Amino acid sequence: MMPIRDNGCYCFTLETIDTVDIFTKPMYKQLIVHSLNHFIDSKGLIVYGWCLMSNKLYLICQSLENVPLEELRSRFLMFTCEKIVEVIKEEHTVRNAWLLKHFQHPASLFDESIAQSCWGEVKTTAQIDIQQPQSMAEQLEFIHSIPVKERVVQYPSDYIYSSARDYAGMPGLVKITRPATVEGELYEIESRKNGFRVNYNQRSQL
Repeated sequence: MMPIRDNGCYCFTLETIDTVDIFTKPMYKQLIVHSLNHFIDSKGLIVYGWCLMSNKLYLICQSLENVPLEELRSRFLMFTCEKIVEVIKEEHTVRNAWLLKHFQHPASLFDESIAQSCWGEVKTTAQIDIQQPQSMAEQLEFIHSIPVKERVVQYPSDYIYSSARDYAGMPGLVKITRPATVEGELYEIESRKNGFRVNYNQRSQL
């Protein structure tokens, strides 16, 4: 498992338990949006990129220097799980009853009490050197392209539940931080994909 430095920048993949599709309705997607903004505004989370699919949340983030990132990630998982369970309990359906039962597991090997968790595996997929904008740009390009690969949308910026719109100059849902150097690298990547190259600093002159 990759060690996490408190103020380092990392790319995480947060999977739902058994990769169950939870984020299929707008209310559950907005819950993640509001939670990310809450942790950005009040908890010291810095988000550079994100993408929410039906059973995974991809995050490129770090924390303020005085906030342990691993602890912040754990608090985010607990916070969102509590909110998701609350919303599921409000809507009485057969599937929601199944989800609540599926979330249950023993609190510990030696404890008869039951805990609930909608999150399963959490993967630390990459550590990113923020002094190397190409590294972050490549990770952003990867997570932004996921909805396209899944054939949800035709272009990354068409998908509103990711930071692709922010980096395309459109208003996004989450208050991300956009390093200018990374935006330039993203533009270069997109230019190469489209078979032409235009210097990032010269775009306004076209």
